[in-house]
Amino acid sequence: MNCLTVFPAPDVRYERTKLIAIANSANTNMWNSFDVQVELYLNHFSGLYPRIDHLVSWISATPLIKGGPIIFLIWLSLFDRAKPGRLRKGFDLLLGSVIFSVAATIAARGLAIVLPFRTRPLATPVLDFHLPAGGAAGLDYVNWSSFPSDHAAMFFGLATGILLVWRAAGLFAMVWATLVVCLPRLYLGEHWPTDILAGALLGVLSTQIVRVPVVRQTIQRLVLNWYEKRPHTLFAFLFLWSFEATNLFSDVRHVLKVMTRTL
Repeated sequence: MNCLTVFPAPDVRYERTKLIAIANSANTNMWNSFDVQVELYLNHFSGLYPRIDHLVSWISATPLIKGGPIIFLIWLSLFDRAKPGRLRKGFDLLLGSVIFSVAATIAARGLAIVLPFRTRPLATPVLDFHLPAGGAAGLDYVNWSSFPSDHAAMFFGLATGILLVWRAAGLFAMVWATLVVCLPRLYLGEHWPTDILAGALLGVLSTQIVRVPVVRQTIQRLVLNWYEKRPHTLFAFLFLWSFEATNLFSDVRHVLKVMTRTL
């Protein structure tokens, strides 16, 4: 079977017309040709394969599928396989990445608030975005600025931490973050490519802070003290973090939103 039959090329003249319309729009400063061309290319597949559309939408809407494997690798990388029950060498780098990936997520959300508002592809009328089947969940975030991606910041930060202590698992986490966490968000029109790239860069760079000697030593001292004196509370805290990280702290966000409205 001809591969062009399976993956039909987009209508070049139609996409060129879209690009011209976007270039002449009032908000053209919020986009660039790279973002637009990638989104137009991905979006021309929308509706061609409804089962794939539903699969991508289901993956994007299921936190256990998106973040679960990376959180699982965090726990798997935390302990020494040769010494059951003992923290592995480099645990401070791993747990430091947990701390700084959360900081990167908060920073991404903060930047999205203070930087000029950027509409998401699915909410950009001039793009004429065709929403894939089952992708309506992204409509809940149309009032949120898309730049940068907090999903990318969180999961690329964690993947970097895993990479620091276990190369094979870290590379797998990087690929998972790219293909399973972030690519569906592009396909569903929830982010532009540069949203993802900026978020990923923020996560990776934030995690590098843990490699600073004084930071690493401080984390190592505090965690070892906690582990030796109250291990049950340490792992209870990590369990709670795991649950919320998988959901990108959606419950925490909801609580904070209710509190701010109440106060």
